[in-house]
Amino acid sequence: MVKKADNQIVDTEIARLLLKQRKNKGWTVAELALYSGVSQAMISKVERGTSSPSATILSRLAGALGITLSKLFAEVEQSQNHHILLSRKYLQQFWTDHQFGITRWSISPAGADPEMIKIEIPPQGKLSIPAQAYEHLNGQTLWVLSGQLDLQIDTQAFHLDTGDCIGLTAPADCHLHNPDEKMPCIYIATFSQKKT
Repeated sequence: MVKKADNQIVDTEIARLLLKQRKNKGWTVAELALYSGVSQAMISKVERGTSSPSATILSRLAGALGITLSKLFAEVEQSQNHHILLSRKYLQQFWTDHQFGITRWSISPAGADPEMIKIEIPPQGKLSIPAQAYEHLNGQTLWVLSGQLDLQIDTQAFHLDTGDCIGLTAPADCHLHNPDEKMPCIYIATFSQKKT
């Protein structure tokens, strides 16, 4: 009985989000039917929440509206949990600096506080971050997941091994270096934005 109730809630949210997407495009039900290949009658039932759409129908509707099913379901989850923000692994964005070989992943969901990122520095890789980059933060904490990390914070030097954690409470020029010749260093950084 609980599963049926949960499905009805999800169907209602899907109906609301599909209707919202269609209206955002300025399309009529007939236009969505034309672009998706789903009948007007079925679209009307889905948008009213009186029919639970199959994965095929949902895929066609989402595709025609220019959104992915994963984005649609992420919006459903967010709308059901206003106080919970979720970041699925397969949706997390990453960026690689090809000059230095450093990769940065955005781990935390948008709007989370504190924010969390994962950074990988290749063997013998280096990264310098000026103090100005931290001026809008309340500080940050670095936790080494694997490998080693040498830090120079202003004039102080630190060596971190796997599992070590360091917190920076004020802006400072930071120079990070992976001293290992074979293994990358992977660490997590968490930080909060200053309230304006």
